[in-house]
Amino acid sequence: MKLWKRVLLTVIFIFLSLYCLLYGYALFHHLSLDEQRKNITLYDINGEVLYESNFKKNMSWTPLEDIPQFLQDAVVSVEDKRFYTHAGIDPIRITKALAQNIAHGHIVEGGSTITQQYAKNLFLTNEQTLVRKMHELLYAMRLEMQYSKQEILEGYLNTAYFGHGIYGIQAAADYFFNTSLDQLTIAQSAMLIGIPNGPSLYSPFLNPKLAKERQTLILDVLEHNHVITPQQKKFALSENIRLSTKTDTKLAGMEQYYVDAVLQTLNQMDIDFQKEVHVYTYYDPSIQQALDQSIKAYTTYEDEIEVAAIITQPFSGNVLAMAGGKDYTLSQYNRAMYSSRQVASTIKPLLYYCALQNGFTPTSTFLSQPTTFHGEDGEEYAPTNYDNLYANDEITMINALALSDNIYAEKMHLFLGMQTLHEALLDFGITQSQPSPSQALGTVNMSLLELSRIYNTFAGEGLYIKPALISKISSPDGIQYERKITPKRLLDRDETLVLNQMLTATYDLANKSYNWPSMYGYQPKVTTAVKSGTSDWDSLVIGYNPEYTVGVWSGFDDNRTLDKQYYSLSKRIYQNTFNLLYEKRKGVWYEPSNRIIEKRINPISGAEISNGSVYWFLPS
Repeated sequence: MKLWKRVLLTVIFIFLSLYCLLYGYALFHHLSLDEQRKNITLYDINGEVLYESNFKKNMSWTPLEDIPQFLQDAVVSVEDKRFYTHAGIDPIRITKALAQNIAHGHIVEGGSTITQQYAKNLFLTNEQTLVRKMHELLYAMRLEMQYSKQEILEGYLNTAYFGHGIYGIQAAADYFFNTSLDQLTIAQSAMLIGIPNGPSLYSPFLNPKLAKERQTLILDVLEHNHVITPQQKKFALSENIRLSTKTDTKLAGMEQYYVDAVLQTLNQMDIDFQKEVHVYTYYDPSIQQALDQSIKAYTTYEDEIEVAAIITQPFSGNVLAMAGGKDYTLSQYNRAMYSSRQVASTIKPLLYYCALQNGFTPTSTFLSQPTTFHGEDGEEYAPTNYDNLYANDEITMINALALSDNIYAEKMHLFLGMQTLHEALLDFGITQSQPSPSQALGTVNMSLLELSRIYNTFAGEGLYIKPALISKISSPDGIQYERKITPKRLLDRDETLVLNQMLTATYDLANKSYNWPSMYGYQPKVTTAVKSGTSDWDSLVIGYNPEYTVGVWSGFDDNRTLDKQYYSLSKRIYQNTFNLLYEKRKGVWYEPSNRIIEKRINPISGAEISNGSVYWFLPS
């Protein structure tokens, strides 16, 4: 026998042996449909289920007999036309996909069967690695050897992800079209079937044009595979599809940022996941809804500008709500926790707290005019005010804070010594801080969560409490973790209260001089202490009252320069969020301590006047 024939027979023998071994293993190695997924249930602050890792528990499961036969046939025709004849893996499809991908030089077609996709939905993540793919193949084999085709198809149709936090085709029909499966038209069915292939691309709420193009492609496939007739295709293409107009339609799924953050936190904890785990969080759905509605009110899917926000609770450190982006379906990256950006002028309240600690008062003055500073090494530093506007006169700390005057901040920073602000940041765990002249203007990078730690301490009258997502974790064996709140007096209470009242200057019209107060026109209906910050690339607003600390960031992921049209975006979201939080109740504010003196003053000159604005002072 020729050598090449022996080699070929050897390869075939090895392949068949491996094939038999793998399917033998798949047949006898029992696979429970929730065996590999950590059995985790998350609860919100009201004790309601927020998330369950087991699909059959966390959704309304639709039996296969309740899913129209046309819909079953259409899904199989589009996703995996040899579904009923292969054993979980389709060599023909894999070969074709491989050839297409090689020809194009990148991945343009997947080779996964319905069984593989179901295996991934149940047991795996979306990461694109060879190891993950091998696990997917093994799970697919086990599913095929231990479950019927009907059970696998039912499972896939109930676990497919349609974006917007929606799992399962029944939930998708209700979400997108406000209808039941048996009422779906061919046109609606084709649009639904196309979404799981790329929820951020083919959601008709996000990209109507791409969704329509995808629907047309699906209809072509259905006609080619004789699932529909040419006449049915023509009629479907002409149908004017009406999307659901439910008021909460575009808010679904935003809680997933919070869920992801909790799951990531759990991965860093010493928790036994072999048994059922119940995780109690601080997530508040009503507060999340206020935040989400505000983000949706001022952003569009078409614009590439991104948004992140976080709401924490003073005096407890509880993280109540979070938005890692403007829409989870568009991007799962959590910018509130992981994006480190320059904080710009939002650093100034901490600088002015240090000034109050060092004997300065809210009416202490510096001259605001173009100034060149000289560092210890002789290097020159010449910061400018926004639009190069200056008072060219002495201004108070109140007025400097209201107008975000950079010259005043820089003079205060250098007067106190650059180590003062640096050490204050280190106290908050901002270890990336480096003392420099520009740090007074916010050149230090932080995540929104890190910045919120500072402002939540202001809001808590100087008490620092590490932010937390989780209150308690239990299992059948008992309590595995229970949070203990341990407040730390990081800032003096009286100076902090004086600062809190001073931060109302940002929308106090009495501060108008060479410029407008930075938050004028964006103040909520309730009193809040607030500071904005804008760099060439980032727009931040963060503020608080005794009940909530709300931080909002907006910018572009690729660090492109912000146009002026975006400067007010974070301000509007902040304003609207607080208005919704207090839509049906009155706001609350701080009470001055016995040492604090309340004065009515002209905040520009610092002179006391009978009809002046109210600010707080400590005895001199």
